[in-house]
Amino acid sequence: MQTLLAALGVVALAPSAGPSGAVSPDTVNPGGQVTFSIVCAEGVREADVAGAALGLPERIPMEPGKTSGVFSVTTTIPASTQEGTFNVSIDCGDGTSAVVQLVVAPTGGVPTGGGATAHPTNHALMAAGGGLLAIGAAGAFVLRRRPA
Repeated sequence: MQTLLAALGVVALAPSAGPSGAVSPDTVNPGGQVTFSIVCAEGVREADVAGAALGLPERIPMEPGKTSGVFSVTTTIPASTQEGTFNVSIDCGDGTSAVVQLVVAPTGGVPTGGGATAHPTNHALMAAGGGLLAIGAAGAFVLRRRPA
């Protein structure tokens, strides 16, 4: 987080640069928490996040940081939020704003195949396979011992 604020602070030193916003993490599952941050011009006393697209309140007030013009807020993305990429506006009290991109990822497991390992072990199949291996090994041993 310190690295993030340091990076934002560097941007804030540029006189003609507009506000610099960030979201962390930038990918979240529905029901997860994210922190929105912004560095506004020095002297700005308030900032808020436009949350309606995410199923949050229209305006989410942000808490001021220790440095003038720095604001952040942590919020929980509703479990009902659909997956997708959202451009979220973070607005400074002086009328300027920054847009950050938040990806809401699908919930559930990663689609990796048939899920054979997700089912209980079938001991009968394991025993049959082990028996076939033993028979094959015994047959190979017998064939190697026969005179040519």
